[in-house]
Amino acid sequence: MAEPTFPFIAGFKGLNNRLDPTAAGPQWLIQADNALCDDAGYLVRRPGYASFLANITDVFGTMDERLFAVTVTGALYEVYSDGSYRQRATGFVGGPFQWAELGYAAFAMSETAAWCIYPDRVVPWGISTLPEPSVGVSAGTFPAGNYLIAAALVAPDGRLGGSVGVASLALNGSQGIVAHSPPVSGYTTCLYLSPPDGTELYQAATLPGDGLTTISAPVAEGPRLETLHCYPPPKGGRIARHGNRMAVAVWEPQYDRTVLYWSKPDAPHWFELDKDHALFAGRPTVLASVQNDLFVGTDRALHSVDAAGNVLGLAGFGAVPDTLSYLDDGRIVLETDRGPMTYPPLALPADAALSPDNRALATGGVIDHAGSRYFVAAMRGQVRPKVQRPPFAPLAVTVT
Repeated sequence: MAEPTFPFIAGFKGLNNRLDPTAAGPQWLIQADNALCDDAGYLVRRPGYASFLANITDVFGTMDERLFAVTVTGALYEVYSDGSYRQRATGFVGGPFQWAELGYAAFAMSETAAWCIYPDRVVPWGISTLPEPSVGVSAGTFPAGNYLIAAALVAPDGRLGGSVGVASLALNGSQGIVAHSPPVSGYTTCLYLSPPDGTELYQAATLPGDGLTTISAPVAEGPRLETLHCYPPPKGGRIARHGNRMAVAVWEPQYDRTVLYWSKPDAPHWFELDKDHALFAGRPTVLASVQNDLFVGTDRALHSVDAAGNVLGLAGFGAVPDTLSYLDDGRIVLETDRGPMTYPPLALPADAALSPDNRALATGGVIDHAGSRYFVAAMRGQVRPKVQRPPFAPLAVTVT
C-alpha cells in the first residue's frame, strides 16, 4: 500500500473561519490552541507564564516600567524588576480598575472610587467640592460694595478642591463678614473673597475647626480661586491621559450614551463638568490618547476627538473593552467587533479571514516572541452579539 502523501505548505497564514474548511486550503488553520503563527509562516508554541504574587485581581504597568498590582483583599503593591514588592495602600475595592498615568503619577479608577498614586503617597483622585458658604454681617470696616464669597477644601498635601457655589453680600461701609462652611474631616477649609464689586475671588482666611469665622477688616489678597465650578472626576468610567489633561468617559445607562469629560490643563483633579464634555452613543469600551487626538470607542462605534473638542466618526462598529495596546510607532492595536484593528490609519488586518467570537470580558496585549510580534486578546464570559458586516469603509462625519 502506498504511503500517504501530504501537500507541501510553504507557510501558514493563520486562522480562517470564513471559508469552508474543505475549500480553504492547507495553509489556513481552522483551530489553533496554544499555538502562534509567526512572521515567517511557521507554527510555534505560545510562551507560558510565571507567577510572582498570589491572589492578584488587577495589574498596571507604567511607561517607566513600574508595575502595580491589586490583590483580592484590596491591597495595592508596587512590584520591582527583581520580583520584590512593597505594599503602597489598602482599600482598592470596586474593581475591575481603569488605569492611566500623567507625569510621575499613576491614576486608578473603580466603579466607586478613584486614586492618584504618587511616588511618595497614594491619595484620593479629586477632592470634594463645597457649596456656597453661609454668610452674614458683623461690625467692621470693609468698604461699601458687593462682595462674592466662596469656600474650598485643601488636602494635607496642598491640593485644592472645587467651589460650586458663590455667596453674595452687600456691605454699607461699616460692616464686616461672618462666614460658615461645615468642616470636612481630614481637610482644611479656605475662604475666598472678592474686592468690593469685583468678580475674581482671592484667599482671605482659613476657617477654624468649627467652620465659622468673622472678618472685620480687609485682608491682604492671597492666591486667586482657580477651581470655581470645578468638580472631582466622575467615578466608574474609563480613563486616559491626553496631553496635559486627564479624560474620563462614563456611561449614562438611562440614555445609553457615553459622556467624555476632560480636566483642566495640568490640573488632573479639576473637571469643569458642565463645560468640558462631549457625547457619544453607546457604552464606553476604549479610551486612549493617539498622537494629537483622543480615541473613543463604544460598543456601537469608534470616534476621535481633536484638541478643540471636535468629534470625528471613524467606524460604525464597536470596540472590545480592555484590549488596547500601544505599538512602538504610537499607533494603537485593539480587538473590535470586526477583529483586530490598528489605528491610525484604521486597518483591519484579519477582517477578510476572521469573524471573531468576542466575549463580554477581555484583556489584550502585544507580545514579542522569537523574533515575531503578536497581538493577543484573551476573553471570557458571554459572546458579544455579531455585527452586520457591510463592506468596510471608514466614516468621515464631523459632529459640531
